[in-house]
Amino acid sequence: MVKCPKCGLEVQPEKTWQLVSPLPDSEGRITITIMGSFYCVNCGFRWRGVVSKIKAGDSGVEVEGSTSRKALRDKERRERPGQVIEVDLSDLDSIE
Repeated sequence: MVKCPKCGLEVQPEKTWQLVSPLPDSEGRITITIMGSFYCVNCGFRWRGVVSKIKAGDSGVEVEGSTSRKALRDKERRERPGQVIEVDLSDLDSIE
């Protein structure tokens, strides 16, 4: 069940289809994205979106729920903090 972005009513997809990623991720898994077209009977709004994602590989199958790309990017940024590199400019002058 996915909530309508206009009124918030939970709806089921009218139609679904699969998109298979041609390249594996860093762990060697293939991503299968289940897409769906939705129609809200309350407000009449139509939209398409991700129903779920499946990552299949040697280690097994992982199923992700309905999430947006922005939410996935934000989650990845929180899990992988960047490395801080400090450079003292006075060291650069002494090398020349």
